[in-house]
Amino acid sequence: MRKLNIAQVSPLWFRVPPKGFGGVELIVSRLTEGLVKRGHKVTLFASGDSKTKAKLVSVVKKNLSDLKIPLLASGYSILNLIETFSRQEEFDIIHSHIDKFDFIFRAHAKVPTISTLHNPIWPYPLLKKTKSGLYHDTEGVLSAYARFPKLPYIAISNNYIKNCPIRLNFIKTIYPGVDIKRLKFNPKPEDYFVWLGRISPVKGLHIAIKIAKKLGIKLLIGGCPIREENQEYLEKEIKPHFSKKIKFLGEIKSDKEKSELLGNAKALIYPLLWEEPFGLVMIESQACGTPVIAFKRGSVEELVKHNVTGLVCKTEKEMIKAIKKIDNLERIECRKWVEKNFTIEKMVENHEKLYYQLIEKFHR
Repeated sequence: MRKLNIAQVSPLWFRVPPKGFGGVELIVSRLTEGLVKRGHKVTLFASGDSKTKAKLVSVVKKNLSDLKIPLLASGYSILNLIETFSRQEEFDIIHSHIDKFDFIFRAHAKVPTISTLHNPIWPYPLLKKTKSGLYHDTEGVLSAYARFPKLPYIAISNNYIKNCPIRLNFIKTIYPGVDIKRLKFNPKPEDYFVWLGRISPVKGLHIAIKIAKKLGIKLLIGGCPIREENQEYLEKEIKPHFSKKIKFLGEIKSDKEKSELLGNAKALIYPLLWEEPFGLVMIESQACGTPVIAFKRGSVEELVKHNVTGLVCKTEKEMIKAIKKIDNLERIECRKWVEKNFTIEKMVENHEKLYYQLIEKFHR
């Protein structure tokens, strides 16, 4: 098949790839570089400090996070989309990773488009009112999406489709992929457990700490708060519990650090308190051979093979029992599971096939 001219449109909050936090930007980077490797001509619309082998087009010199611009500042997303669609005739297909506003441009596009919804378009649970008095405009956002029911979307999990409060045209579920070469398999872990992720009440870190203290096990914690209310959560509900056995490592930025932290752990404790569409850390953990002990929430049952690559629990009591029998699982099965289902190569191949199908359908 002929090689394609592809536009990838990234959020601007973090550079591509991110130096630390920034799951969406990380996936955009892996997809972009994978498509370039396959010989396609790719243009990446991202922050000016991004690093890529594709052609980089930027409407801001640095990522918005470094510029201290709040997440609610949506005007920059619109500016990014204006820049992309003003050049639309240069591309065979446009792939947007911006969760909002892209449907306004896509609905009138002259070329095929697709959008991946990485984050819920409905509000996160436990989201507090900001100092500016703004809430997530749920009704308005959902009503806007509903005006364009035929636009195609990619879901990052089947659970996302299940929990989406309105009917959208999800034409494919494509799981994000991890770089298996950068995540070292470790068959012999050390004597500790790990929690890693965005520090937020919905991620259940306080429950992981509660369980660790009850069992007297060592728990290493990696992560950082993003929103203002999460900083408060860290200071008031998490830090008071730090001790010789409950240790906080801060943000884990490099793949090497992540591989060592996860790979040396007996298990990743992941007591989710919300319907998370996709937990990338669960895949990264299993790639290192480290099983996952998680609550039965969100996409957990899609990402963790119960009794094989981890243990899926309904309650804290079940999680405590799971921790006690985690040594019964074969760590090599975790690695095999990821190699079969969640690699970058598989992710890129699935996108490439879908692009060709969309282009063919558009020009019939």
